[in-house]
Amino acid sequence: MSITLYELQPTRSTRVRWILLELGLPYESIEGPDVFAMPELAAIHPLSKLPALRDDGRPLFESAAICTWLADSHPEAGLIAPSGAWARALHDQWVAFTLSEIEAFLWHTARNLFVLPEEERVPAVYPQNEAAAKRGLAALDAHLRDREWLVEDRFSVTDIFVGYAACWARWLGMTADLPHLVAYTERLQARPLCTYRPDVFGP
Repeated sequence: MSITLYELQPTRSTRVRWILLELGLPYESIEGPDVFAMPELAAIHPLSKLPALRDDGRPLFESAAICTWLADSHPEAGLIAPSGAWARALHDQWVAFTLSEIEAFLWHTARNLFVLPEEERVPAVYPQNEAAAKRGLAALDAHLRDREWLVEDRFSVTDIFVGYAACWARWLGMTADLPHLVAYTERLQARPLCTYRPDVFGP
């Protein structure tokens, strides 16, 4: 078995790196800003975005798909419930919620801060995006009021996935009034293999 991960530290590829570490899987890392221009990446991701993965030569992109596949293909690690289990439905729920109700707004602001050419940026979206993201973050905070982890109250790939967005929001200053979510990000960062650090997203 051979795994190649195309990655860059600030991107969602940090999710994939963490789950590979949790699973103890050897992998080759193709890392850095130059990755975006590589024909090898374009052969995997139709938009040449990260993360992208080859597992025994098979291409896969999108962090949700990659993380779920890795956990599914190594069930002995117990990082995800099997398909058909209620806990698996809850995993899918929180992944979809994070992407649509939190991360979409964080990313839209990021695109307008430093990705798009300056003449295309629309600063007026920042407050709107922050307000929308905070609604999703508040829902996470409420869910975590009486539990440590999102699904079955045990650490799983769901936490690796959602934790990326939660930490990102915290370092943007959006979680000051969400104590349960702040405690959650602290639990995540206390785990020895956690790849989510302040320098990933900036101060």
